[in-house]
Amino acid sequence: MKLKTVLVATTLAVAASASFAAAVVSTIDLSEGNARFGRDNAVGTFMDTYNFTLADSAYLLSSTASTAASGDKDLDFLSLAIFDALANLVATYRGNLGDDQNEFYSLSSTYLEAGNYQLVVRGTNSPTQASYSGNMTISAVATAIPEPGTLGLLLAGLGGAFFVSRRGAKQR
Repeated sequence: MKLKTVLVATTLAVAASASFAAAVVSTIDLSEGNARFGRDNAVGTFMDTYNFTLADSAYLLSSTASTAASGDKDLDFLSLAIFDALANLVATYRGNLGDDQNEFYSLSSTYLEAGNYQLVVRGTNSPTQASYSGNMTISAVATAIPEPGTLGLLLAGLGGAFFVSRRGAKQR
């Protein structure tokens, strides 16, 4: 069943990308905790896919911006979204805080399990060239370490329970 879902999702993605001009498919290396992505020559309608893998669960932060040479000829994002390996939508970017010539989108801190993901950037551009660039940062999930006082209290409780159970066994 999962294989069928993956095959259907892959087929749809390939079919959809065929209708877009000069799609970028690239890999983002987050092994150092930070990576850049982007495109310098977006013209017309485009859909770019950036694959990335998380070795461990982490929080992902990301932002992207577009810019054009002249004000009324700009790049407009239609969507920026992250999908998991089964093509399920995981997160979407929010934004367009800029003017007509510049746009800014960001992804608030999003928890992701270890695994494979795709960032899909869809947009349109005027006949002149425009560019966009973005940044991804991951931060490790903090693991809870008990405080020394908590461990001491746990050991004292276990010792007390053992003492009461032994004392009750002697009285019988």
